[in-house]
Amino acid sequence: MDVGILGGLAIGFLAIAGSVLLDGGELRAFLNLSAFLIIFGGTMGATMVTTSLQDMFRLPRLVKRALFPGVSLKPDEVIATLVDFAQTARKEGVLALQDRMPAGGVDPFLIKGLELVIDGADETIVREIMQAEIHSMKSRHTKGIEIFGIMGGYAPTMGIIGTVMGLVHVLSRLGEGTDSLGRGIAVAFLATFYGIFSANVLFLPMSGNLKVKSEEETHMREVMMEGILGIQSGLNPHMLEQKLRSFFASKAS
Repeated sequence: MDVGILGGLAIGFLAIAGSVLLDGGELRAFLNLSAFLIIFGGTMGATMVTTSLQDMFRLPRLVKRALFPGVSLKPDEVIATLVDFAQTARKEGVLALQDRMPAGGVDPFLIKGLELVIDGADETIVREIMQAEIHSMKSRHTKGIEIFGIMGGYAPTMGIIGTVMGLVHVLSRLGEGTDSLGRGIAVAFLATFYGIFSANVLFLPMSGNLKVKSEEETHMREVMMEGILGIQSGLNPHMLEQKLRSFFASKAS
């Protein structure tokens, strides 16, 4: 589980709740079902029009991916695996890798690239196929990132719409008395609060989180591709290790 997301959300909620309590307010004053329905229902509807129903069905999977990203590939482990395969290919030949892959427990993308090398595909074909895989993955990730970005853009606008609706409702009942006027205006502005809060604490941060995860996975696959091409070309395992570590030099500094 990505504790960063849960921790960030907890800090955001606690900071806002704490500020309300410090000013002597009541948390229940910020609970309003109608404002909630306007923001989240309106945002979902507008996002569905912008994207598609199929993309909206992907939302639970996107949230799951953000919270539970799965097994994270560590650079040192990937490099060690590629160097080990390079040593095997150098000593026993490329075909010897076929018996090593099932026991390696490596990424399916890496296995697919090695299988292309074992099958005798030339360097150009291997590079093109693996780059196409990376591009397809990035396109798929971009759709998910854009969905949360779109929701973050619509939510504040839906908040304004909800506030205007609330004010119209309050003003239409102005002749009945002014006792509940202040409460009615406060409830109306809750929609704006929900819209801004959901955009800046939920939707946009989630979009940013998925973007970072996508960039990390893309970078790791590019390293795998270079490692596989190095194995295919018969690059010295030590030289291959140095080459692959150079991809992470900026992160180590």
